[in-house]
Order: sequence, then structure tokens, then C-alpha cells
Amino acid sequence: MNPRRWLAGAALLLAVGAFAPVPPAAAPARADDTGSTAMTVPGVKVDGGYEDFTGLSVTVDQTKDLVNQAVVVTWTGGTPTPRNRPLGVDFLQVMQCYGDPHAPDDPDGLKFRETCQFGTKLDTPVMPFEVTAAAAANANSRELHLDAPGYPPKDPRETLPEDARMVPFRPVSCPVGATSCERPRTPDGSQAQPFPVIADPQTGAEREAYPDEVLSGYFNKSVTNEYPYALTAANGTGRISFEVQNSALAPDLGCGDPYTDATGATRPSRPCWLVIVPRGHHHPYTGEDVSATDSPQGSPLIVPNWQYRMVVPLEFEPVTGYCASDQQERLTAGTELAAEAAAAWRPALCAAASGPSVSYSPIGDDEAARQLLSTSPNAPGLIYSSDPVATTADDPPVVHAPVTLSGLVIALNIDVNLENVPLPQEVAELRGTALSELKLTPRLVAKLLTQSYRRDVPGGGGQALAKNYDSIKQDPEFLGLNPLFKDWDRRAGVTLNGLMAPNGSSVAARALWQWVLADPAAKEWLGGTPDKDEASGKEMVVNPAFKPLFTGETPDYFPKADRSCYEETFAGETYQLCSQELRPYTGGFGRGAAQTLRGDTGAFGQSLNINVTPPRFDRLPREQPGFRFTMAVTDSASAARYGLFTAQLCKAAKGTDGAWTASDCRGATDGAISAAAGTAAPSQVAGVSVIDPAKAWATAGAYPLSLLTYAVADRTDPADARRDYAKLLRHAAGQGQRRGVGRGMLPDGYVPLPQALRERTKAAAALLEVDLPAPSASASSDGSGATEPPPAAPPAPSVPAPGAVPSVGATPSPGGTAPSPQPPARQASNATPGSPVGALRYVLVVIFATGLVGGVIGPVLRRFGTRNRPAGGAE
Repeated sequence: MNPRRWLAGAALLLAVGAFAPVPPAAAPARADDTGSTAMTVPGVKVDGGYEDFTGLSVTVDQTKDLVNQAVVVTWTGGTPTPRNRPLGVDFLQVMQCYGDPHAPDDPDGLKFRETCQFGTKLDTPVMPFEVTAAAAANANSRELHLDAPGYPPKDPRETLPEDARMVPFRPVSCPVGATSCERPRTPDGSQAQPFPVIADPQTGAEREAYPDEVLSGYFNKSVTNEYPYALTAANGTGRISFEVQNSALAPDLGCGDPYTDATGATRPSRPCWLVIVPRGHHHPYTGEDVSATDSPQGSPLIVPNWQYRMVVPLEFEPVTGYCASDQQERLTAGTELAAEAAAAWRPALCAAASGPSVSYSPIGDDEAARQLLSTSPNAPGLIYSSDPVATTADDPPVVHAPVTLSGLVIALNIDVNLENVPLPQEVAELRGTALSELKLTPRLVAKLLTQSYRRDVPGGGGQALAKNYDSIKQDPEFLGLNPLFKDWDRRAGVTLNGLMAPNGSSVAARALWQWVLADPAAKEWLGGTPDKDEASGKEMVVNPAFKPLFTGETPDYFPKADRSCYEETFAGETYQLCSQELRPYTGGFGRGAAQTLRGDTGAFGQSLNINVTPPRFDRLPREQPGFRFTMAVTDSASAARYGLFTAQLCKAAKGTDGAWTASDCRGATDGAISAAAGTAAPSQVAGVSVIDPAKAWATAGAYPLSLLTYAVADRTDPADARRDYAKLLRHAAGQGQRRGVGRGMLPDGYVPLPQALRERTKAAAALLEVDLPAPSASASSDGSGATEPPPAAPPAPSVPAPGAVPSVGATPSPGGTAPSPQPPARQASNATPGSPVGALRYVLVVIFATGLVGGVIGPVLRRFGTRNRPAGGAE
């Protein structure tokens, strides 16, 4: 059969089958629906101890199938952490450890504590206190000795030498009994194991290392996941997102690495432990309630504090070994919107019979398309992109397959930090809790991303920004939408240090700007119309450095157009701090989410440190628990991975009284993202539909920053490579759309594709495996134009049953013309799991089917016609 006729016949079958009614997809499963791994542990009262934590209950939301991610730790029944005195009583300390907490020869866990990542002396939260009391000394360290009344030189239960100065850290590579280790157990500071002598980083003079410096060869402030101060709210509850780390981030813990157990058997993944040490308000040796004037002193690792530990097992996915070394690796690359899904699917693909090993590299959509169409033998044969790949006659034919549906979000890690004044009870009880709801408008987002608040510009922006607000917490529009901030701590430094965003171009960045520019107020403001507030006399204008960027094509990146610098002079030398140091980029969506979790913007402070040689502007430390105010542009899957809440995107109106109110707010929920998918329209590449943020913003209930991501594969790759990529597509359309935390499943933060789109992906897999006809022979030397006969056509697809979705009936386009309380983000929705979206499922079927007959098959016919044409023949 002539290939053109075969495909034309397939087109007829598509025309019949593509519009068959499709029932609504089954309610998408939450991670808990597939078997919850949450665990709750109770607090204890220890014989001979003075604290009573029996009312405390701590829950960890996920304890199995862990990767580098966050787990949400919540608790009830705690004593509220006082906010009117220095921090020292009634808080929790959380850390990750690798040892055996139940070893028979270690009943008190004193060997186990040596395996915990803790003690880098992260900053202690500074309370706006009224009561004079002593803070908890060394609570953020591993130090042993306490020069305080009532504390003995050595606890009688302590097993370390009497002159030991800290609890040593033992890396996993140096087990107890090892005689020689490449990375040994740290010294304990005793006379037998003294601390090393180092050069002082500031003066250069030799001195003995401090305990946290001794640890720095294993972990330090920049990489540790320890949580030394988890504060309890006024209602006795608390919540933190704790970053668990496998051996890729914490190699000296070894979590997830293969190991040999006590029986000598080799196991694929080393288990680890989450340890919670509650701190109370009694002197550990006298029993006195010291909350009025003092604090229980010391590290959580000293015996009287360690005895109250609560231990939760953590089971990690194997870091290595799920893909055999002799498996052929297939390269993929593309938008970071697919990163979490690609990482989750890879182990399942490797484990399947004759399954491929599929690698993934995060790069921008445009660069991914360029690599896919290149002739380099090292180019990926499949990419992920939210922008259809347009091809020309000179490019290889490609096939598009929808694989993920997710959203761009603004993730937040904000602790409710209210003024230290009398407040209504319902407001006061929020003090210290994690802020779960924040509302933003397109104009507020534009103000943040254009560095138009004075605090976001080195030196304050000068005269050009003289009438602008210092920060978003002063903006009446923000306060109107988020009235809790009217009672916020008024200190200047207790605010947002910029909205973090990644570097590089992406469809996701362009979508955000399309959404912003679809809002009349935001567009006018970016064009130069000031935001006037008569009450304050402010006339906030766009930072002049950004104004020219929005007069032409929509940007597909987050610009840092302000090049101003802040200068200080010392000893005749001038030192500069410029815009990208004050408000640096993140390394990507995942990195931005991780930084938000840690309260770490990576920014440098505008204060010259003259105590070092040469003087410098220092990097700001992580924000302190209880006082964090961090936000980042990221994707919904990364926000879910790191347990972050996400902002609602709102339309707002200003009343006659001058007050702002939100009239229409939308979060990145399953229903809102599905509603946005229902607005998708044909793109410039025939047969491939995309979501227009402006159209979604104009559609009730649709989340405007929803993005449909496609896998795009090269149909000229070798047959074995195409078969492997087809396996990836089939997995993505099958188990890969089942939400859960196990291997091969769809991570939280994605919305499962409607069935119609899954069928399209299966059809794309089938098409990818079909060999293209060989190019026609050149014209004969006598100029007759004779050619070789065309190769035999592939067998025609079977006719689908009436009313069914055809298995190849929604063939995607082969091309056209022209990179861890539960937050909504963690589940991708705060609505009822599995809420039906009604007619939206049917709308999707029609939208994605309408372009199939002419739009999908047409380019295929053109591709076959071009390949069968004699050399030199005209179009």
C-alpha cells in the first residue's frame, strides 16, 4: 500500500474515533491513597527526669521511598514557645542520623548520637523580648561542658572521657571498631583526642579549631539539614518541612547507599532515622522550673536532653543499583517542569524486562529543541518541552506526546511573625505558625520581579524610586489582600529579601509574564503608570531599568536589568555590592524550592565586613526559624517535593474607601490546573495544543500558570533507541500517571493527565516505533527521473470499537512549520482529593482531537511526500 494512502486511511479512522465520548478519568490517587507511610510517635516521661512530654505527639508525613526532599513534621500537645523572652525553653530540635538506635550494646543511644548530622551552630532566633532571661547555651552545638549552676562536670551516664569537649561525629565510612579510616571519627577535644590547630580565617593567627570548625570537613552551615529550633505556636501545635538527605547530599550519613547488615547480607539501601529532641523548661539536674529567668542548657546530644529523643525510621530509595551498568543509556533533556516525573520514572523503567536506562538533564525549552534537531551523535533522542518543536523540511521529523500537567507557582516559607503587642486571640494564636495562605496579584508579582521595592535595589534605588515602598509588606495592595500583615513585626529587616527566580530562558518564565501582561493594571504599571496611594503619598513606579523590556516581545526569562551597585569605602579602597549579589538568581526551580525551604536566599548583606582581610560583603545566613520570610518562583512538583505552601493568584479591586480586596483567587489545585488544560488551543505546530495564560486567566476557576509538557522524540533515531523511548512514553501514559511516592509513579505536584491525553501518548509511542520509509533514490543518470519503488507500508491500524478511544486514533503531530498541616502544593490541591472536573474532561477530548485529522496527518503526508520525491524535484 502506498504510504500516503495508508496514512489517509488512518486519518479517516482518527476522524471517527477521536471524537468518541470519553468518560471522566478516575479520581486521581493521592500519595496516601496508595498506602500511607506517615508515622506518629509520642513524647515520653523518663524515670528520674523532670520533663513530661507524654502529651506531645509528632507526626512525619512520609517515611518510605524517600529521595532528597522534604518531609512534613507536625506536632500537637506542645508547650507554646514564649515570644517575650530569649529563646531557650519549649521548642523541638530535629536531625537526621544513620546509626542503630536499638543496638543492644547501646541502651542509652550514646553511640547512636555520634551518627547524627547536627552541631554547626546555626543562628539562634532573636526574639523581640520584654522579659530578661538567659538563652539556652550551646543548644545548636555538640558541646558537652556547661559552666552553669547545678550542672556537673560530667554526667555519671556519659561514656566519653571526662575532659571530652564535644560529642564526636562518626562518618558512616568509619564504623565502630575500624582501625583505619580515610574519613575518621572526629576528635572529641579531650587531651587524648585534641582539636586540630588551624589558621584563624579572619586574622590568620594559629589557634585551636572550634567544634563547628572540626565538623566542617563533614558538614557545615551551608549543607546541613539540622533544625535546631522548631518553635511551638500558641495553640500547642507546630509544623516544619524537614529536608531529608540521601548520600548524594550527605555522603557521611550514607542514607540510601548499599550496605552490609549485621548478618553479613548486602542490602540495597541503608536506612536512616529522624530524631526529634523536645526541650522543656526544667533544670535537668535540679528539676526547677527555670522558664522565668533561665533555660535548660546544653546540646540536645548531652545525656539529660538526649534521653527524651523520639525516633522515626526513614527508608530511602536506593541511590545506586536500580539501573544495571550494562544497560544502554538513552539521553533525554529539557524543561525542569518534567524533572520530578523523569526522576521518578527512571528506576521503574530500568527494573522492567529489557527496560532502558533513561538519563535526564535540565535545560531550557529552546535549547532542548535545538539539541533534538541537531545532527550531533551526542544529542538527546527525546526532550521535554512546554513549547511545541516547530520543524522545517531540513529537520528530522519528530513526534509530540503529552507527559505531564503541572503549574508554575510562587512557593513560600513564611513564619507568622506578629508585633509584640496585645492582639485578638484568634490572631495571637497564629504567632509562630507557618503561613499557609498568601494572595498575590499580577501587579504585585511584577513589582517584585522588577526590583521596584527600594529594599530590592542596592542603596535603595535613589531618586528614581524615592516614592516607592521599601518592601512588599508596606504596599497597601498587599496589605488589603493579606490583612494579617497589618499586625506584622514592623522592624525593617523582618520582610522579604526579594522574590527568588531562576536564570535562563523558559516557556514557564514566558507564561508568567504573559499572565502579568494580561492584567490591565499590571500592564499599565509596567508601562509607566504609577500606583498612587493618597493616604501615604506614595507613587510607586516600575524600576526604570525594567520599563523598556515590556514594550515588545514578551520576555521568556526573569531579567536582572538593574545594574546599580552600593559602595562603601574603607582604608582608601572602595568596595561594591551590585544587584545580582543583593538579589541573586537561583540555580533552577528545584534549587529555588530547596533554598526556600532552608530560608536561604543566597544574598549578600549591605554591610561591609572590615574584620577580615580584605574587607568584604558577607553572605546572609539562613533566616531563623520563627522569623523566615522567603519566596521563590518554582514549579508545583518542586514545591511539593520540599513541602512548601504556594501563593494564590488573585484579581483585586480598590474600593471607594481606598481599600484593596481580592475578587477572584486561584491556587495550583487539581481542579484549577485541569480547568486551565481545558482552555488549551492549537499551537503553531499542527496537532499540538498549548495553554495560553491570558485565556486561562479569563476563564473562571482556571489556574493561569498551568503548563502541559510534551515529550518530543526524533523519528530518525535508530530503531533500538526509538523502541526504548517508546517504552518511556508508554510508562508515562500508564503507571506514570498514577500519583504516589513509589518508583515509576507520578510525584505530588503533578495532575494526572486526562485519559484522552494518555491515549495520545500511547499513540505517539506506537508511531515512534514505525520505521520511516527509506529516502527515494536519486534520479537516473540519463535524466529520466526513475526512482526505486517505495518500501512496503506498515500494516494499517485496527479499527477501534465503536465509542472507544482508538489506541492509535489520536496520533500526535510529527512536527509542523514555523532543569520533597499539609500544604496545598504538596498535594497539588487543597480541594477534596479526586474532585471531578465534570465537563472539562470532555472538553479536553474535543480540544486535543480537533487538530488531529488535518493537523496531525497533514505534516506526516508532507514528510512522506518529501522523502519520496526524486532528488532535485520541485515542491
